Amino acid sequence: MRIKVFTLFPDMLRPMLAQSILGRAIAAGLIEVELIDIRDYSKEKHRNTDDYPFGGGAGMVMAAQPIVDAFAANLPDPYAGRRIYLSPRGRTLDQRVVEELAKEEDLALLCGHYEGVDQRALDAVIDEELSIGDYVLTGGELGALVVIDAVARLVPGVLGSDESSEDESFTTGLLEYPQYTRPADFRGQKVPGVLLGGNHADITAWRREQSLALTLQRRPELLDAAPLDDHDRAMLSRLMRAGEVEALLDERGVACERLPLMVADRWPRAWFAAFVPEASRKAAKKQCFSGRRHRGFLWQAFSMGFIPDFVEGDAAWERWQGRGIQCCLLCLPENGLLYRLPEGIAPEALARFGCAILADEALAHTWMQTGSPARGPYYCDTNRLHP
Repeated sequence: MRIKVFTLFPDMLRPMLAQSILGRAIAAGLIEVELIDIRDYSKEKHRNTDDYPFGGGAGMVMAAQPIVDAFAANLPDPYAGRRIYLSPRGRTLDQRVVEELAKEEDLALLCGHYEGVDQRALDAVIDEELSIGDYVLTGGELGALVVIDAVARLVPGVLGSDESSEDESFTTGLLEYPQYTRPADFRGQKVPGVLLGGNHADITAWRREQSLALTLQRRPELLDAAPLDDHDRAMLSRLMRAGEVEALLDERGVACERLPLMVADRWPRAWFAAFVPEASRKAAKKQCFSGRRHRGFLWQAFSMGFIPDFVEGDAAWERWQGRGIQCCLLCLPENGLLYRLPEGIAPEALARFGCAILADEALAHTWMQTGSPARGPYYCDTNRLHP
């Protein structure tokens, strides 16, 4: 790719173009960037390139002559590339525009300055105007650098891995997932375990969930145009429900940490294996998971007697409290959500959640409400099941 930048201040761009990824790409010949000083084409005695605006007003306007002559001297006629003026009134630059520009072999960028550019120059040598955002800068040089940097990343070989550009924010239509590097534990803050386990399917699922969750939280308007499949939409539905749950918990002063959806999907079966005796599991699975049944029917492990030894009613909560469990897990099986509660929770805070399960992380003790006043709540522990 060849990029020509027409500017009054080429020295503003040189340091950036000599550094890091851009500098290496230019040195390797993967992209070519030529800086053209518009002043060199001024026919004024003192190389002036601006003048007062007709009709009055503040500031100065860049004159047409130096710009038109600079383009004529440096671009062939006809020019096969795109001639772009960096302007706050232009089309907004986003990743789709970047991908579009990256398909070009040649780009010419005009950097405005002062109060703008004589419209006759734009009419003569510019194909389109491009804005990097809804704000005003002192000149177009920073905008040109943004365009060059964004486009260069998509040129083959510029980045160390093609996956680096494919996974970035906006490339997939979503914000990028969080990134981590060594050490695995930095001052008590640990890297999510899924990234350390080596299961690439789980890592891919976790990253997709994180991208969806961040986009939903910070840039929900992007979801309207993002390429989502049925699985993505199902995850979004659960994440929106998670937002409602977390708002309710926050109202009740309950601190919580939502665990990944794939962990929430697996946890009910881990709970089932911990608290339903092996001899009863085959029959219990048909009631708790199979057919029209789903994880929301886990309470039937108690009500149908598959868990033989449990405490029911008010005594269930008394037994749970008596164990002195502070940090625990909260599973909302009907919503497919799982939370870690570092400070525990009171039963009244669960009143609006239907079926809800509390358990310690070792799955040795559990308390469950069914969402129905006619059943439960229940408590049991593995010591009573397996003395």
